[in-house]
Amino acid sequence: MENSTRSPQTLLPGLLTILRQAAWLRGALIALGVVLYLAFYPGLGALPLLLAIAVERAAFIALVSWNALREKLGARFLPLALGWLFLTPILEIASAFLARDDTLRALGMQADVLGLSSPLIWLVVPTVLAAWQYGRRGLFSALAILVVEHLALGIALWSGWQFGVSYSLSALGRIAMLAVLGYVVMLLVEAQQREHRALEDANRQLAHRAATAAQLAESRERNRMARELHDILAHSLSALGLQLQVIAKLIDHDLAEAKTELREAQTVARTSANEVRRAIKQLRATPLADLGLAEALRELCYAQAERTGAQFDCQIADIAALDALTEQTVYRIAHEALANVERHAGATRVEMRLEIRDSRLLRLTISDNGVGFDRRAVPQGHFGLIGMAERARDVGGNLRVESETGKGTEIVLEIGL
Repeated sequence: MENSTRSPQTLLPGLLTILRQAAWLRGALIALGVVLYLAFYPGLGALPLLLAIAVERAAFIALVSWNALREKLGARFLPLALGWLFLTPILEIASAFLARDDTLRALGMQADVLGLSSPLIWLVVPTVLAAWQYGRRGLFSALAILVVEHLALGIALWSGWQFGVSYSLSALGRIAMLAVLGYVVMLLVEAQQREHRALEDANRQLAHRAATAAQLAESRERNRMARELHDILAHSLSALGLQLQVIAKLIDHDLAEAKTELREAQTVARTSANEVRRAIKQLRATPLADLGLAEALRELCYAQAERTGAQFDCQIADIAALDALTEQTVYRIAHEALANVERHAGATRVEMRLEIRDSRLLRLTISDNGVGFDRRAVPQGHFGLIGMAERARDVGGNLRVESETGKGTEIVLEIGL
């Protein structure tokens, strides 16, 4: 299993909080010990030792709570704090034992050095935090320190072979318990770090895919814009070219008719220019951001009704906001469909309907009573229908076009929500 690649100066989340809580708890317990000693054991006795321990714990609280000092120590802060926690319980046990004071025994300062006495409980904290921050290296270092200091304490308190055997068994059991606890913590932290790295990798991949999708969408949008402009100009320029050919033939034989054709050609040119300007304006405009989807569709209907004089039945439901791509798709398809109606259908009545069905399906329907067309005979290069179908597919939708010569056209867009 891999260890964390963090700088030693970077503490893992939550570690400093646990360290500070442990420091304050140690301080509160020794303060309670001093109060109990003064209440039940008058006289000096062990009071100097208790006060010395209280000073030590106050100093440790200052170390872990003083942010300026922690920042100044940098990478040395945590090893210093953990070493402090490893050393002081052993020193407290040794001091209390060597003092041979009954009151210390009564307060639990010495308790049973062969068991898990009160000071030795605190060895759990540095062992766990070392495994937490440094992984395997921290756990092995902590166990090495525990072995050395238990060995040193055993030598200092040696009173015979019977003591040595009992103490050794007790120390081995304690170190084994701390090793298991530290190992469990290490496994949990390593699992968390693996999940964190996996999440970071997934985020990077997602960001890369999003960038690729954005580039692809931009490329498709450029293609669609080119197709829409081509579709707008193709018919008009073709008609203009034919009229110019007619003018070229008539100008030497029938000047009056040539002038008539010229005026019609000028009208076609002006109409084409207006359509191009209107298309470019629509491509640059942001009606969705300004009005929202429902109101933007209504504005499309009103503008075309005023421009063409056709009768519009606009039934647009006030739906909740959708994601930007879906709204853009619905609006662009509606715009292209109405543009086709204006350019080709010759319709006097147009109906647009937007609705949500069963809370799961968005449906846009645009129908007209125009001349219609035979889908099998759509001229090559007519890109409007292709662009609409592509837009629908990009959002997982489906575009259906029903038309018959002389019977109008119906376009239905359905998108699952």
